[in-house]
Amino acid sequence: MDLAALVKARSMLILLLATCQQTVLALEAASNTLDTDLTADLNALIARSEHELSALAVKIDAASG
Repeated sequence: MDLAALVKARSMLILLLATCQQTVLALEAASNTLDTDLTADLNALIARSEHELSALAVKIDAASG
């Protein structure tokens, strides 16, 4: 993957991560017990996205030279 593609992937991942984080905040504020599964899924997605973001940072550093 070239540098431009890596940066684009990072940008999209940052948007996904921010969206998930804000959705979790809204669900927690609503305190709706029916949303517990969704909140758990989003928290798992946040953790995975943060891991992927770290991996992308390493790849971008390597591609930047």
